[in-house]
Amino acid sequence: MEEKKSFLWFSQYFGIHQPQYKLPFVDFLLDGDVPLYLDSYAIAKDGSELAILCHQAIVSYFQALLEAVKSGNTIQIKNLIRGRLVEPKEIHLGVSKRAREGVGLGRVQEGQIIQAITKSNALTGGAILDIQELELHIDGLGPDKVSDLIANVIKNHLADFTQEVCDHYNVETRPCVVNLFWDADTLQWASKSYDLPVKGRDSYILIPKDFVRREQDTVNHRHFYDHYVLDFYVREKQTALDSLAAALKTPPTRVTKSSIKKDPPISSKKTDISNFIQKHPEVIGQYRQKLEQGPQPLDYAVVSGKAEIDDKLIQDTLKKLDKTPAGQNYATQYQDIVFELLTFIFDWCIQNLEKEYTVDQNRGRIDIIGDRYGEGFLKELCDRFNATSIPMECKNYNGKLGNNEFNQLADRLSPETGLLGFLFCRRIKKREDIIQHVSGRYMMHKKCIFVFDDQRLKSLVEMRHSQNYKGIEALLRKMLREVRYGSYES
Repeated sequence: MEEKKSFLWFSQYFGIHQPQYKLPFVDFLLDGDVPLYLDSYAIAKDGSELAILCHQAIVSYFQALLEAVKSGNTIQIKNLIRGRLVEPKEIHLGVSKRAREGVGLGRVQEGQIIQAITKSNALTGGAILDIQELELHIDGLGPDKVSDLIANVIKNHLADFTQEVCDHYNVETRPCVVNLFWDADTLQWASKSYDLPVKGRDSYILIPKDFVRREQDTVNHRHFYDHYVLDFYVREKQTALDSLAAALKTPPTRVTKSSIKKDPPISSKKTDISNFIQKHPEVIGQYRQKLEQGPQPLDYAVVSGKAEIDDKLIQDTLKKLDKTPAGQNYATQYQDIVFELLTFIFDWCIQNLEKEYTVDQNRGRIDIIGDRYGEGFLKELCDRFNATSIPMECKNYNGKLGNNEFNQLADRLSPETGLLGFLFCRRIKKREDIIQHVSGRYMMHKKCIFVFDDQRLKSLVEMRHSQNYKGIEALLRKMLREVRYGSYES
Protein backbone atom coordinates (compact mmCIF):
# COMPACT_ATOMS: atom_id res chain seq x y z
CA MET A 1 0.00 0.00 0.00
CA GLU A 2 1.41 3.40 -1.00
CA GLU A 3 2.30 5.63 1.95
CA LYS A 4 0.10 8.72 2.16
CA LYS A 5 1.84 11.97 1.31
CA SER A 6 2.20 14.54 4.09
CA PHE A 7 1.52 18.21 3.50
CA LEU A 8 2.84 19.24 6.90
CA TRP A 9 5.78 21.57 7.28
CA PHE A 10 8.70 20.33 9.36
CA SER A 11 8.08 23.12 11.87
CA GLN A 12 4.40 22.20 12.19
CA TYR A 13 4.92 18.48 12.65
CA PHE A 14 7.61 18.92 15.30
CA GLY A 15 5.79 21.64 17.25
CA ILE A 16 7.91 24.62 16.25
CA HIS A 17 5.15 27.16 15.87
CA GLN A 18 7.18 29.92 14.26
CA PRO A 19 7.11 31.60 10.83
CA GLN A 20 10.04 31.16 8.45
CA TYR A 21 11.39 34.65 9.15
CA LYS A 22 11.98 33.66 12.78
CA LEU A 23 13.59 30.30 12.05
CA PRO A 24 17.36 29.81 11.61
CA PHE A 25 16.82 26.95 9.15
CA VAL A 26 15.03 26.47 5.83
CA ASP A 27 11.58 25.05 6.61
CA PHE A 28 10.18 22.43 4.23
CA LEU A 29 7.25 20.14 3.58
CA LEU A 30 7.99 16.68 4.93
CA ASP A 31 7.29 15.11 1.53
CA GLY A 32 8.81 17.85 -0.58
CA ASP A 33 11.97 19.80 -1.29
CA VAL A 34 12.76 23.52 -1.41
CA PRO A 35 14.33 24.74 -4.68
CA LEU A 36 17.42 26.15 -2.99
CA TYR A 37 21.00 24.92 -3.14
CA LEU A 38 23.94 24.73 -0.77
CA ASP A 39 26.57 27.17 -1.96
CA SER A 40 30.22 27.26 -0.89
CA TYR A 41 30.44 31.02 -1.50
CA ALA A 42 27.43 31.59 0.76
CA ILE A 43 28.95 29.37 3.44
CA ALA A 44 32.31 31.17 3.28
CA LYS A 45 30.54 34.54 3.48
CA ASP A 46 28.48 33.59 6.56
CA GLY A 47 31.35 33.80 9.06
CA SER A 48 29.65 31.85 11.87
CA GLU A 49 31.48 29.12 13.78
CA LEU A 50 29.41 26.51 11.97
CA ALA A 51 30.21 28.11 8.60
CA ILE A 52 33.93 28.08 9.37
CA LEU A 53 33.84 24.35 10.16
CA CYS A 54 31.86 23.65 6.99
CA HIS A 55 34.18 25.79 4.89
CA GLN A 56 37.23 24.00 6.27
CA ALA A 57 35.68 20.63 5.41
CA ILE A 58 34.84 21.77 1.87
CA VAL A 59 38.36 23.13 1.31
CA SER A 60 39.88 19.93 2.74
CA TYR A 61 37.79 17.76 0.43
CA PHE A 62 38.50 19.94 -2.61
CA GLN A 63 42.25 19.82 -1.90
CA ALA A 64 42.10 16.02 -1.67
CA LEU A 65 40.27 15.90 -5.01
CA LEU A 66 42.74 18.32 -6.59
CA GLU A 67 45.75 16.32 -5.41
CA ALA A 68 44.20 13.09 -6.71
CA VAL A 69 43.59 14.65 -10.13
CA LYS A 70 47.08 16.15 -10.34
CA SER A 71 48.69 12.83 -9.40
CA GLY A 72 46.43 10.82 -11.72
CA ASN A 73 45.14 8.72 -8.81
CA THR A 74 41.94 7.44 -10.43
CA ILE A 75 41.15 5.11 -7.51
CA GLN A 76 41.13 8.04 -5.10
CA ILE A 77 39.09 10.18 -7.52
CA LYS A 78 36.44 7.46 -7.68
CA ASN A 79 36.48 7.16 -3.89
CA LEU A 80 35.94 10.90 -3.56
CA ILE A 81 33.13 11.16 -6.14
CA ARG A 82 31.28 7.84 -6.37
CA GLY A 83 27.91 7.97 -4.62
CA ARG A 84 28.46 11.55 -3.44
CA LEU A 85 26.53 13.30 -6.22
CA VAL A 86 23.16 12.29 -4.78
CA GLU A 87 21.48 14.38 -2.09
CA PRO A 88 21.43 12.74 1.35
CA LYS A 89 17.91 11.44 2.03
CA GLU A 90 17.80 13.44 5.27
CA ILE A 91 18.09 16.77 3.41
CA HIS A 92 15.23 18.44 1.55
CA LEU A 93 16.71 20.87 -0.98
CA GLY A 94 16.61 21.11 -4.76
CA VAL A 95 14.29 19.22 -7.08
CA SER A 96 11.07 17.74 -5.69
CA LYS A 97 11.52 14.18 -4.49
CA ARG A 98 8.40 13.11 -6.36
CA ALA A 99 9.92 14.48 -9.57
CA ARG A 100 13.16 12.58 -9.10
CA GLU A 101 11.89 9.26 -7.69
CA GLY A 102 13.53 6.34 -9.43
CA VAL A 103 15.84 8.62 -11.43
CA GLY A 104 18.92 9.35 -9.36
CA LEU A 105 22.39 9.55 -10.90
CA GLY A 106 23.15 6.47 -12.98
CA ARG A 107 26.51 4.71 -12.94
CA VAL A 108 27.09 5.69 -16.56
CA GLN A 109 26.56 9.39 -15.91
CA GLU A 110 28.58 9.20 -12.71
CA GLY A 111 31.38 7.46 -14.59
CA GLN A 112 31.35 10.19 -17.24
CA ILE A 113 31.64 12.87 -14.57
CA ILE A 114 34.51 11.02 -12.88
CA GLN A 115 36.28 10.70 -16.23
CA ALA A 116 35.76 14.39 -17.00
CA ILE A 117 37.16 15.38 -13.59
CA THR A 118 40.12 13.03 -14.08
CA LYS A 119 41.03 14.63 -17.41
CA SER A 120 40.24 18.23 -16.46
CA ASN A 121 43.01 20.62 -17.51
CA ALA A 122 41.24 23.34 -15.54
CA LEU A 123 41.75 21.37 -12.32
CA THR A 124 45.37 20.45 -12.96
CA GLY A 125 46.16 23.94 -14.24
CA GLY A 126 44.73 25.75 -11.23
CA ALA A 127 41.84 27.45 -13.04
CA ILE A 128 39.31 26.06 -10.54
CA LEU A 129 39.70 27.61 -7.09
CA ASP A 130 36.46 26.51 -5.44
CA ILE A 131 34.37 23.35 -5.42
CA GLN A 132 31.42 25.41 -6.71
CA GLU A 133 33.35 26.23 -9.89
CA LEU A 134 33.27 22.62 -11.04
CA GLU A 135 29.87 23.52 -12.51
CA LEU A 136 31.54 25.77 -15.08
CA HIS A 137 33.85 23.07 -16.40
CA ILE A 138 32.39 19.57 -15.94
CA ASP A 139 29.51 18.31 -18.11
CA GLY A 140 26.77 16.68 -16.06
CA LEU A 141 27.51 18.73 -12.96
CA GLY A 142 24.83 21.36 -12.42
CA PRO A 143 24.14 23.50 -9.33
CA ASP A 144 21.98 20.66 -7.96
CA LYS A 145 24.76 18.07 -8.11
CA VAL A 146 27.35 20.45 -6.67
CA SER A 147 24.90 21.17 -3.84
CA ASP A 148 24.47 17.42 -3.30
CA LEU A 149 28.23 16.97 -3.15
CA ILE A 150 28.62 19.78 -0.61
CA ALA A 151 25.78 18.31 1.46
CA ASN A 152 27.57 14.97 1.65
CA VAL A 153 30.86 16.63 2.57
CA ILE A 154 29.44 18.70 5.47
CA LYS A 155 26.41 16.70 6.65
CA ASN A 156 28.07 15.90 9.99
CA HIS A 157 28.26 19.62 10.77
CA LEU A 158 24.70 20.06 9.53
CA ALA A 159 23.67 17.22 11.86
CA ASP A 160 25.31 19.10 14.76
CA PHE A 161 23.33 22.20 13.75
CA THR A 162 20.14 20.13 13.65
CA GLN A 163 20.79 18.85 17.18
CA GLU A 164 21.22 22.42 18.43
CA VAL A 165 17.99 23.56 16.76
CA CYS A 166 16.10 20.61 18.24
CA ASP A 167 17.50 21.31 21.70
CA HIS A 168 16.46 24.96 21.42
CA TYR A 169 12.89 24.17 20.36
CA ASN A 170 12.53 21.04 22.53
CA VAL A 171 12.07 18.76 19.52
CA GLU A 172 12.22 15.06 20.32
CA THR A 173 15.12 13.23 18.63
CA ARG A 174 16.45 9.71 18.24
CA PRO A 175 19.97 8.37 17.59
CA CYS A 176 20.51 8.02 13.83
CA VAL A 177 23.61 7.04 11.91
CA VAL A 178 24.78 9.69 9.45
CA ASN A 179 26.75 7.83 6.82
CA LEU A 180 29.75 8.98 4.80
CA PHE A 181 30.56 12.59 5.56
CA TRP A 182 34.03 14.05 4.98
CA ASP A 183 36.39 13.92 7.95
CA ALA A 184 38.86 16.78 7.50
CA ASP A 185 41.22 15.26 10.09
CA THR A 186 41.56 11.77 8.62
CA LEU A 187 40.86 12.89 5.01
CA GLN A 188 38.41 10.03 4.63
CA TRP A 189 34.67 9.41 4.52
CA ALA A 190 33.33 8.68 8.00
CA SER A 191 30.07 7.79 9.76
CA LYS A 192 28.71 8.69 13.19
CA SER A 193 25.50 8.62 15.21
CA TYR A 194 23.62 11.89 15.80
CA ASP A 195 20.38 12.72 17.60
CA LEU A 196 18.00 13.72 14.80
CA PRO A 197 14.27 14.40 14.50
CA VAL A 198 12.43 11.38 13.10
CA LYS A 199 9.03 10.69 11.54
CA GLY A 200 8.38 7.03 10.87
CA ARG A 201 11.40 5.72 8.97
CA ASP A 202 12.57 9.20 7.93
CA SER A 203 15.17 11.27 9.77
CA TYR A 204 15.86 14.91 8.97
CA ILE A 205 18.90 17.18 8.74
CA LEU A 206 18.25 20.93 8.76
CA ILE A 207 20.02 23.56 6.65
CA PRO A 208 20.95 27.07 7.90
CA LYS A 209 19.20 29.74 5.84
CA ASP A 210 22.40 31.62 5.08
CA PHE A 211 24.04 28.53 3.52
CA VAL A 212 21.75 28.39 0.49
CA ARG A 213 21.05 30.36 -2.67
CA ARG A 214 18.68 30.14 -5.59
CA GLU A 215 19.97 28.31 -8.67
CA GLN A 216 20.44 31.58 -10.58
CA ASP A 217 22.57 32.96 -7.73
CA THR A 218 24.98 30.00 -7.56
CA VAL A 219 27.86 29.35 -9.96
CA ASN A 220 26.06 28.80 -13.23
CA HIS A 221 27.72 28.33 -16.61
CA ARG A 222 24.74 29.76 -18.49
CA HIS A 223 24.78 32.96 -16.46
CA PHE A 224 28.56 33.20 -16.77
CA TYR A 225 28.37 32.76 -20.54
CA ASP A 226 25.56 35.30 -21.03
CA HIS A 227 26.86 38.00 -18.70
CA TYR A 228 30.63 37.59 -18.70
CA VAL A 229 31.83 35.69 -21.77
CA LEU A 230 29.59 37.49 -24.26
CA ASP A 231 30.20 40.85 -22.55
CA PHE A 232 33.94 40.24 -22.90
CA TYR A 233 33.59 39.77 -26.66
CA VAL A 234 31.31 42.80 -26.94
CA ARG A 235 34.02 44.95 -25.32
CA GLU A 236 36.76 43.34 -27.39
CA LYS A 237 34.97 43.95 -30.69
CA GLN A 238 33.90 47.45 -29.65
CA THR A 239 37.51 48.37 -28.88
CA ALA A 240 38.63 47.08 -32.28
CA LEU A 241 35.91 48.97 -34.15
CA ASP A 242 36.58 52.16 -32.19
CA SER A 243 40.26 51.97 -33.10
CA LEU A 244 39.38 51.39 -36.74
CA ALA A 245 36.91 54.27 -36.74
CA ALA A 246 39.52 56.59 -35.21
CA ALA A 247 42.06 55.58 -37.86
CA LEU A 248 39.57 56.07 -40.70
CA LYS A 249 38.03 59.15 -39.05
CA THR A 250 34.54 57.68 -39.40
CA PRO A 251 31.69 57.48 -36.86
CA PRO A 252 32.11 54.49 -34.50
CA THR A 253 29.77 51.50 -34.78
CA ARG A 254 28.01 50.34 -31.62
CA VAL A 255 28.40 46.64 -30.84
CA THR A 256 25.44 44.95 -29.14
CA LYS A 257 25.22 41.65 -27.34
CA SER A 258 22.48 40.52 -29.74
CA SER A 259 24.89 40.97 -32.67
CA ILE A 260 27.53 38.87 -30.90
CA LYS A 261 24.96 36.15 -30.16
CA LYS A 262 24.21 35.78 -33.88
CA ASP A 263 27.78 34.62 -34.52
CA PRO A 264 29.43 33.98 -31.13
CA PRO A 265 33.21 33.50 -31.05
CA ILE A 266 32.70 30.49 -28.77
CA SER A 267 29.72 28.29 -27.96
CA SER A 268 28.04 27.91 -24.57
CA LYS A 269 29.39 24.38 -24.19
CA LYS A 270 31.30 23.81 -20.97
CA THR A 271 34.44 22.74 -22.86
CA ASP A 272 34.54 26.13 -24.61
CA ILE A 273 33.73 27.99 -21.38
CA SER A 274 36.50 26.10 -19.58
CA ASN A 275 39.04 27.00 -22.26
CA PHE A 276 37.89 30.64 -22.13
CA ILE A 277 38.38 30.77 -18.35
CA GLN A 278 41.91 29.39 -18.65
CA LYS A 279 42.78 31.99 -21.31
CA HIS A 280 41.08 34.92 -19.52
CA PRO A 281 41.47 34.47 -15.74
CA GLU A 282 40.59 38.15 -15.19
CA VAL A 283 37.01 37.47 -16.31
CA ILE A 284 36.43 34.62 -13.87
CA GLY A 285 38.00 36.90 -11.25
CA GLN A 286 35.20 39.41 -11.84
CA TYR A 287 32.61 36.63 -11.54
CA ARG A 288 34.14 35.46 -8.26
CA GLN A 289 33.88 38.96 -6.83
CA LYS A 290 30.16 39.02 -7.62
CA LEU A 291 29.68 35.60 -6.00
CA GLU A 292 31.59 36.68 -2.90
CA GLN A 293 29.41 39.79 -2.55
CA GLY A 294 26.29 37.65 -2.72
CA PRO A 295 22.88 38.26 -4.28
CA GLN A 296 20.00 40.43 -3.07
CA PRO A 297 18.29 39.22 0.14
CA LEU A 298 16.09 36.17 -0.22
CA ASP A 299 12.58 35.53 1.10
CA TYR A 300 12.84 31.84 1.95
CA ALA A 301 9.12 31.54 2.64
CA VAL A 302 8.27 32.72 -0.87
CA VAL A 303 10.67 30.16 -2.38
CA SER A 304 9.37 27.29 -0.24
CA GLY A 305 5.68 28.25 -0.45
CA LYS A 306 5.32 28.83 3.28
CA ALA A 307 4.58 32.52 2.69
CA GLU A 308 0.90 31.61 2.38
CA ILE A 309 0.95 30.75 6.08
CA ASP A 310 3.38 33.42 7.27
CA ASP A 311 1.63 36.27 5.44
CA LYS A 312 -1.52 35.72 7.46
CA LEU A 313 0.45 36.19 10.67
CA ILE A 314 1.81 39.52 9.44
CA GLN A 315 -1.63 40.72 8.32
CA ASP A 316 -3.10 39.73 11.68
CA THR A 317 -0.33 41.67 13.44
CA LEU A 318 -1.06 44.77 11.36
CA LYS A 319 -4.72 44.49 12.34
CA LYS A 320 -3.67 44.31 15.99
CA LEU A 321 -1.65 47.48 15.48
CA ASP A 322 -4.72 49.31 14.17
CA LYS A 323 -6.90 48.02 17.01
CA THR A 324 -4.44 48.74 19.83
CA PRO A 325 -5.23 52.10 21.48
CA ALA A 326 -2.48 54.57 22.25
CA GLY A 327 -1.64 55.05 25.91
CA GLN A 328 0.39 53.58 28.75
CA ASN A 329 -2.19 50.88 29.49
CA TYR A 330 -1.44 49.24 26.12
CA ALA A 331 2.32 49.85 26.05
CA THR A 332 3.21 46.16 26.35
CA GLN A 333 0.85 45.14 23.55
CA TYR A 334 2.31 47.84 21.33
CA GLN A 335 5.86 46.73 22.10
CA ASP A 336 4.96 43.13 21.23
CA ILE A 337 3.45 44.23 17.92
CA VAL A 338 6.48 46.33 16.98
CA PHE A 339 8.79 43.46 17.88
CA GLU A 340 6.86 41.02 15.68
CA LEU A 341 6.83 43.38 12.71
CA LEU A 342 10.53 44.24 13.08
CA THR A 343 11.41 40.56 13.10
CA PHE A 344 9.73 40.29 9.70
CA ILE A 345 10.90 43.60 8.20
CA PHE A 346 14.58 43.21 9.05
CA ASP A 347 15.01 39.42 9.06
CA TRP A 348 17.66 39.85 6.32
CA CYS A 349 19.84 42.42 8.10
CA ILE A 350 19.13 42.38 11.87
CA GLN A 351 19.45 39.29 14.03
CA ASN A 352 19.25 38.36 17.72
CA LEU A 353 16.27 40.63 18.38
CA GLU A 354 15.37 40.70 22.08
CA LYS A 355 12.72 42.43 24.17
CA GLU A 356 13.32 43.99 27.59
CA TYR A 357 17.10 43.80 27.30
CA THR A 358 18.75 44.55 30.67
CA VAL A 359 21.65 47.03 30.85
CA ASP A 360 23.79 48.74 33.50
CA GLN A 361 23.90 45.71 35.82
CA ASN A 362 20.10 45.34 35.66
CA ARG A 363 19.51 48.98 36.51
CA GLY A 364 17.81 49.66 33.19
CA ARG A 365 16.07 48.02 30.26
CA ILE A 366 15.94 48.61 26.53
CA ASP A 367 12.56 47.84 24.95
CA ILE A 368 14.07 46.05 21.94
CA ILE A 369 17.63 45.48 20.76
CA GLY A 370 19.04 43.74 17.70
CA ASP A 371 22.41 43.07 16.09
CA ARG A 372 23.07 44.04 12.51
CA TYR A 373 24.48 41.49 10.09
CA GLY A 374 24.91 40.97 6.38
CA GLU A 375 25.63 43.56 3.73
CA GLY A 376 23.75 46.56 2.40
CA PHE A 377 22.91 50.05 3.58
CA LEU A 378 22.13 49.09 7.17
CA LYS A 379 25.68 47.75 7.49
CA GLU A 380 27.00 51.03 6.06
CA LEU A 381 24.81 52.94 8.49
CA CYS A 382 25.95 50.89 11.47
CA ASP A 383 29.58 51.18 10.43
CA ARG A 384 29.19 54.94 10.15
CA PHE A 385 27.80 55.18 13.69
CA ASN A 386 29.98 52.41 15.17
CA ALA A 387 26.91 50.32 15.99
CA THR A 388 27.06 46.53 16.10
CA SER A 389 23.72 46.62 17.93
CA ILE A 390 20.72 48.92 17.60
CA PRO A 391 18.69 49.87 20.71
CA MET A 392 15.02 50.62 20.09
CA GLU A 393 12.40 52.24 22.28
CA CYS A 394 8.62 51.94 21.84
CA LYS A 395 6.38 54.85 22.90
CA ASN A 396 2.69 54.10 22.57
CA TYR A 397 1.96 57.82 22.17
CA ASN A 398 -0.24 59.83 19.83
CA GLY A 399 0.91 63.02 21.45
CA LYS A 400 4.15 64.94 21.56
CA LEU A 401 7.45 63.17 22.15
CA GLY A 402 9.50 65.30 24.52
CA ASN A 403 13.01 65.47 25.90
CA ASN A 404 12.41 62.61 28.33
CA GLU A 405 11.51 60.18 25.54
CA PHE A 406 14.43 61.17 23.33
CA ASN A 407 16.90 61.32 26.22
CA GLN A 408 15.96 57.81 27.31
CA LEU A 409 17.17 56.47 23.95
CA ALA A 410 19.99 59.00 23.52
CA ASP A 411 21.45 57.96 26.88
CA ARG A 412 21.85 54.43 25.49
CA LEU A 413 23.98 55.75 22.63
CA SER A 414 27.72 56.27 23.02
CA PRO A 415 30.93 55.77 21.02
CA GLU A 416 31.39 52.47 22.86
CA THR A 417 27.90 51.02 22.37
CA GLY A 418 27.08 52.74 19.07
CA LEU A 419 25.43 56.01 18.07
CA LEU A 420 22.39 54.70 16.17
CA GLY A 421 18.95 54.09 17.70
CA PHE A 422 15.33 53.60 16.58
CA LEU A 423 12.32 55.22 18.27
CA PHE A 424 8.76 54.00 17.58
CA CYS A 425 5.57 55.94 18.25
CA ARG A 426 1.97 55.90 17.03
CA ARG A 427 1.51 59.24 15.28
CA ILE A 428 3.58 62.35 14.73
CA LYS A 429 1.52 65.53 14.99
CA LYS A 430 4.22 68.19 14.68
CA ARG A 431 7.06 67.04 12.49
CA GLU A 432 9.12 70.14 13.22
CA ASP A 433 9.35 69.07 16.88
CA ILE A 434 10.73 65.66 15.89
CA ILE A 435 13.30 67.27 13.62
CA GLN A 436 14.39 69.63 16.36
CA HIS A 437 15.10 66.69 18.66
CA VAL A 438 16.87 64.33 16.24
CA SER A 439 18.79 66.96 14.31
CA GLY A 440 19.91 68.71 17.48
CA ARG A 441 21.29 65.51 18.98
CA TYR A 442 23.02 64.69 15.73
CA MET A 443 24.64 68.12 15.44
CA MET A 444 25.70 68.24 19.10
CA HIS A 445 26.68 64.62 19.79
CA LYS A 446 26.62 62.81 16.40
CA LYS A 447 23.85 60.57 17.75
CA CYS A 448 21.48 59.35 15.06
CA ILE A 449 17.90 58.57 16.04
CA PHE A 450 15.34 57.39 13.49
CA VAL A 451 11.69 57.95 14.44
CA PHE A 452 9.08 55.57 13.01
CA ASP A 453 5.37 56.22 13.41
CA ASP A 454 2.66 53.73 12.41
CA GLN A 455 2.60 55.08 8.88
CA ARG A 456 6.30 54.44 8.30
CA LEU A 457 6.18 51.11 10.08
CA LYS A 458 3.39 49.95 7.77
CA SER A 459 5.37 51.18 4.76
CA LEU A 460 8.30 49.05 5.85
CA VAL A 461 6.04 46.01 6.23
CA GLU A 462 4.58 46.51 2.77
CA MET A 463 8.02 46.84 1.19
CA ARG A 464 9.33 43.76 2.96
CA HIS A 465 6.21 41.80 1.97
CA SER A 466 6.82 42.65 -1.69
CA GLN A 467 10.55 41.84 -1.26
CA ASN A 468 11.41 45.46 -2.01
CA TYR A 469 14.65 45.47 -0.03
CA LYS A 470 16.01 48.37 -2.04
CA GLY A 471 12.91 50.35 -1.07
CA ILE A 472 13.63 49.73 2.61
CA GLU A 473 17.19 50.89 2.14
CA ALA A 474 15.99 53.96 0.26
CA LEU A 475 13.69 54.89 3.16
CA LEU A 476 16.56 54.52 5.65
CA ARG A 477 18.74 56.73 3.45
CA LYS A 478 15.97 59.30 3.36
CA MET A 479 15.68 59.21 7.15
CA LEU A 480 19.43 59.71 7.52
CA ARG A 481 19.19 62.77 5.28
CA GLU A 482 16.33 64.09 7.43
CA VAL A 483 18.46 63.76 10.56
CA ARG A 484 21.54 65.36 9.01
CA TYR A 485 19.81 68.26 7.26
CA GLY A 486 16.96 68.90 9.68
CA SER A 487 14.14 68.09 7.27
CA TYR A 488 11.16 65.76 7.50
CA GLU A 489 9.06 64.44 4.65
CA SER A 490 5.93 62.29 4.89
